[in-house]
Amino acid sequence: MLGFFPTNIFEALVKGNTIQVIIFALCMGIVLSKANSQKKYQHIINGLEQVNQLFIDLIQLILCLAPVGIGALIASVIAENGLMVLIPLLKFLILFGVGTLFFLVILFGMIMIRAHMTLRTVMHGFANILIIAMTTTSSAASLPVEMHDAEKRLGIKKEISELILPLGMALNSNGLAMYLALACVTMTQFYGLSLSFVMMLKIVMLAIVACLGTVAVPGGGLVALAIIVPTLGLPLESIALLAGIDWFAGIFRTVLNVVGDTTTAIMIAADEKKLVHGSLPVKN
Repeated sequence: MLGFFPTNIFEALVKGNTIQVIIFALCMGIVLSKANSQKKYQHIINGLEQVNQLFIDLIQLILCLAPVGIGALIASVIAENGLMVLIPLLKFLILFGVGTLFFLVILFGMIMIRAHMTLRTVMHGFANILIIAMTTTSSAASLPVEMHDAEKRLGIKKEISELILPLGMALNSNGLAMYLALACVTMTQFYGLSLSFVMMLKIVMLAIVACLGTVAVPGGGLVALAIIVPTLGLPLESIALLAGIDWFAGIFRTVLNVVGDTTTAIMIAADEKKLVHGSLPVKN
């Protein structure tokens, strides 16, 4: 736990200790948020916002070149090791898909019980949301359709959807958390390493922290993975193998993130008696 907190932020930056940088950034963000509410240090906050936008533009530029680099890396690995290296990646996608389906069954079952929804209502309400999430692989791009269908098809009152869904997009990342856990196990198997129970707990804690605010960032899954991989003692180059299938994994990640946000909004709306079907409120 002590390793999560930096004794010197500049040392953490130089050594690339990402988790310590994130902890420092969270603490600094809390202080700046308080200062912003008191209308203090606006020039510092504006400067940080501009730097943040510059880094987002830089990430987008890198992502434009990423397919060429990833293709070259995968071609090199396959040339040296043969097509057998793709089998673990296929197993990874199958396991991620099964885990996603299992998670969706639990989420849909919860809202059917708690919000007294029928299976037909659930399927009709989530149809467009699932299609957009799968085709865009972006929680941010799915948000407008998600908010529209949450209100028009699922009966969530506007005051609930406008609060919970945008907030969930930034903070609720169950799909990304599942991806990070499976990815870490897969990469350790690539290198013939075993994970202790303590290391698994550390991965879970790192996944929770790394998921904050990365969902709407382009390539957020790979960004979060780059935070966790060094703590396992693995080279960053190992991410290149999973980068080749990141678009397919992004489908499962986005579906879980978006459905998780919407089901959370439904549960809260049901508790607050802000959930209606047509003109009839759902029984509490």
